[in-house]
Amino acid sequence: MARPRVTAWAALVVGIGFVAIEGIVLNARIRDYDEGVYWQSIRALARGEPLFSSVFASQPPAFYYALLPFDLAGHSLASLRLGVLILGLIGLAATYLVGRLLAGPMAGLVAVLLAATSPLYLHQSAIVQADGPAVAVSLVAVAFALLTVRPNGRQRDALGVATGLTLALATGFKLLGAVTLVPLAIVLFYGSRGRGRLLVTAGGGAVIGLVLVLLPAIGAPKAAVDQLVLIHLRAGEATQGDLGSNVKLLLLHREVPLELLAGLGVVIALLRRNPAILVPVAWLVASVLAVLFYHPLFAHHLVMLSLALALVAAVGISPHPDPPQQGGRDPRESGWAILSLGLVLATAAAGAIVAVRDVHLALVPDLHSAEMTAAVRGLGHRGDFWISDNPYAVAAADRDVPGPLVDTSGQRVRAGLLTVADLEVARIRYRVQWVLVDSFRLDAVPGFPEWRDRHFHAIERLGGGAVIYQLNPAP
Repeated sequence: MARPRVTAWAALVVGIGFVAIEGIVLNARIRDYDEGVYWQSIRALARGEPLFSSVFASQPPAFYYALLPFDLAGHSLASLRLGVLILGLIGLAATYLVGRLLAGPMAGLVAVLLAATSPLYLHQSAIVQADGPAVAVSLVAVAFALLTVRPNGRQRDALGVATGLTLALATGFKLLGAVTLVPLAIVLFYGSRGRGRLLVTAGGGAVIGLVLVLLPAIGAPKAAVDQLVLIHLRAGEATQGDLGSNVKLLLLHREVPLELLAGLGVVIALLRRNPAILVPVAWLVASVLAVLFYHPLFAHHLVMLSLALALVAAVGISPHPDPPQQGGRDPRESGWAILSLGLVLATAAAGAIVAVRDVHLALVPDLHSAEMTAAVRGLGHRGDFWISDNPYAVAAADRDVPGPLVDTSGQRVRAGLLTVADLEVARIRYRVQWVLVDSFRLDAVPGFPEWRDRHFHAIERLGGGAVIYQLNPAP
């Protein structure tokens, strides 16, 4: 009886260490262009601009609304990162629970240790991007499903609804959450009796969740389709990615130790004929297929593999949770347990070393962003609207970007969803007096230089080729 308690306390210690590491970088410099986009998007929501019809949103709405309370409380990038960290911690708790339900307390502990030291999961749990939170909430759905197949009566129905509701929420964070349908289907179809009723309750929960998630799109369905679907389809066609480049990115060096350990876990589980491995392996296979055929693929998308890899490794190599048969424990099992512990600790140590390096890099001052922020803060007033391809600097200076222009990414430009006409409408509607050009993004908009020079003039040139423009005086 002491063993589950010991592993639970150990998992709690791992979680505390995870929070301590992430807490160091909550106030770090910007770590990705997307952080500025999300920050400006949530600032727009806070001042009353709706998603899709006003605020351009290339991701489903749940992530924005989940972080909105943190922005209202803190009005800073650190407060938004805190919200992401809380979701990452929830994902770790779900990882422990799923590992424990599948293969016993030790598997739960191993899974949470490997997840907490996965460099990608660590990175995505302290950065304002939707991928990590979507994966975390996906695992909560798997945990609910595994709990659903055990009890009976009202509790079972409630857990079924929670399963579907959480799946919809994960997909509402990012569409990659839909991959979780694979492990959920295995659990609900083959894990219990009364599967018909379970499917009905889970389906009902999913419908309720989808309705809630899609509410912000009701007022602008065409814009929502363009921003959530069309932008990704057109960007994928424009990048002309191939399977080989995706495979190369899949074998990301920092995740190779965990990938190798997961591969060993699959082999051991097959030798032991361990049926518990089916659920995490199915999730991992579905995720790998999604990664292989996704275009354009970026490194942060690979976080969808982190928790599945951790569970595959943990379930595969952990000792069987049942007590030994009469005659005592097989000495070979004891030897294997020692070897497994060594492999797990080596993998966790490799991930921790990469995480320490990432923390060190994140704490290096970003002098360019500091210069941009100071320059923007020195002009105009709080509440002024700026057009910029550096939304982070504008937000850090407590200035705003018009909702329709929070995202000036190359994907949006290539998809034909950002034009000079969009810039002109926003300039007039928001009475924009300032433009900060700090990258290739705005310059890539067809006709931008001519539009810029027609309405604005340069007043300050900054490092890295950045330029601040002011609205021309009225004739």
